[in-house]
Amino acid sequence: MFPSELRLSKRIPTFIVPLAAAFVFVSAHTLFFTGSVLADSVFAQQDDGDDKTTVAKTTIQEAIVVSANRIETPIEEVGSSVTVIGRQEIERRHKTTVLELLRTVPGLEVVQSGGPGKATSVFIRGGNSSHTLVLIDGVRINTNTSGDFSFSDLSTDHIERIEVLRGPQSGLYGSEAVAGVVSISTLRGAGPMQAWASGEVGSDNLSRLRAGVRGGTETWDYSMAVADVQTDAVSAASEAAGNTEDDPWQNLTVSGRLGRSFLDDGRIDLAVRYTDGDTDIDGFTFGVGPTDDLNSRQTHETLTAGLTVTAPIRSWWTQSFFLGAGNDEIVGTDPDDFFSNFDILSETSEFSTQADLTLSPNDTLTVGYRVEKRDAENIGAFDTSLYVRSFFAQNLWSWRDRHHLTVSVRNDDHESFGDETTYRLTGSLRLAENTRFHGSFGTGFKAPTFNDLFFPGFGNPDLLPETSEGLDLGLEQTLLDGHLVLDLTFFDTNFDDLILFTFPAGLVNVATATSKGFELSARWEPTEKLLFQVSHTFNETEDKTTGLQLARRPEHRSVLYLAFEPAERLRGTASLVVVRDRIDSDGSVADDYERLDLSLDYRASSLLRPYLRLENLLDEEYSEVPGFTTPGFTAAIGLSVGL
Repeated sequence: MFPSELRLSKRIPTFIVPLAAAFVFVSAHTLFFTGSVLADSVFAQQDDGDDKTTVAKTTIQEAIVVSANRIETPIEEVGSSVTVIGRQEIERRHKTTVLELLRTVPGLEVVQSGGPGKATSVFIRGGNSSHTLVLIDGVRINTNTSGDFSFSDLSTDHIERIEVLRGPQSGLYGSEAVAGVVSISTLRGAGPMQAWASGEVGSDNLSRLRAGVRGGTETWDYSMAVADVQTDAVSAASEAAGNTEDDPWQNLTVSGRLGRSFLDDGRIDLAVRYTDGDTDIDGFTFGVGPTDDLNSRQTHETLTAGLTVTAPIRSWWTQSFFLGAGNDEIVGTDPDDFFSNFDILSETSEFSTQADLTLSPNDTLTVGYRVEKRDAENIGAFDTSLYVRSFFAQNLWSWRDRHHLTVSVRNDDHESFGDETTYRLTGSLRLAENTRFHGSFGTGFKAPTFNDLFFPGFGNPDLLPETSEGLDLGLEQTLLDGHLVLDLTFFDTNFDDLILFTFPAGLVNVATATSKGFELSARWEPTEKLLFQVSHTFNETEDKTTGLQLARRPEHRSVLYLAFEPAERLRGTASLVVVRDRIDSDGSVADDYERLDLSLDYRASSLLRPYLRLENLLDEEYSEVPGFTTPGFTAAIGLSVGL
């Protein structure tokens, strides 16, 4: 197993310490008053055996989305395609990592090269993994070296909600938002002090320990959590090909959030999250493929910190300021293979400000400015940085509270290639009481990565950004007094100027691709104790350079999700994912598969809740990436205290 000590990154963003000090200074005078409140309880008290939530309960936070328009907007007024995974669903499913939660999102495919902790790609509506912008508490966490983000070490601990926004979104968010955005928010404290802990054990010598505390008053709130998970896992290289060495994984996550209210509607919020993942990996043998490697190991550290200040200037004017930093470092070590030894560091620091102006009860104008410094170092290859400066504006207009339109435009001035202007139009039109039309049209771009630009003997400093143009149109129908909601959304996206290596020219902007299809979904809540969600995504993709389907994007993907409460204290979830018609990067046919997962928990008392998690219940044998192992049936049993 790996050491569990907390290892700080080589480069901690320099402004984190003064930000924390300033925040403590602002909040210090409240500590004496709230001390007596915090001492009143160690665990939040509930009536014995009384779990008031229902399987389909939607809190006001879950009914409001922020990522779609950069301001709080009721989800029924949003024209873009967006999926929200709220805190209640996260708690009920008992998943270890965010990537497992994302598997049930329409239009999104998760591909992992091996078992827990191994490299993971997320594809939204046919886009590349680097075409999805990932935000944690507003901080951009895509690496500057490769442009993507590996979800392999992102745990579900201390996460309150996940918003998945599909379609080009650069008109709001700039680079990387080519195919969509995954926005993750950590847990905000509220109410009397609540301390909690949990532990679980399971297959492959799995052990997982978690603990946290949260609470708050009308003035300030706090939450903090720490979690450690260890497992022997499975061989990353295909076990079916005779590879037998287990490749263990360990993950340590520490996350905290502190908020304070001021004036009437002002708020200051500091969120910090640190992850340290360690895993053994396997090697590659030419002519054979992935093979056991007894000494190869990778460590992956991420650190995000964001400080947000929101203040009402006038009754019609709200101003916000944001300071953020994201740090991602991956280190590879292997005494037997020179090329498996590396140290790659990516760091992003940003300042942004946004003004939300209520021009009338039906018209809100949002304008903002952002400056971002991107640094990257690949030891032995390059160490460089550049700036990106952005202006953006959006107008959200409503008519009779039934029709909602947005138009946004953004200009990003990139130090490498110049400027790029993108836009987005969305509409949510309620044609009848139970019928809603929604749609969006927008453009996206991804700046060339530092690897693309600066890698010795490989990079091309003259590269232009990759771009996209996408349209989606959908119809939502509500039936059975709101208990059944049907939605059919068609989408069509074109990707241009994709960066491709050609001989002898090297990296050039020559490739194009298309992605089109539909997302069909149904949500049925026959009772307060039962919820069905079904979706099917048909995605037809084509690499215009080769004429082939895009690799690892399935043509058909179906999901059935069930949440149920068969008894007063017993609740559970089940999910079935069915994937058909994929190819790999070499054009070979990839495995079709079905995966069934189940979770159950039982409230034994007001504080104790034992739970059970079963994954790949049918013990399906398949590979998400040919040559790599996908775990078979696994089980875990745990006990939560205070949740």
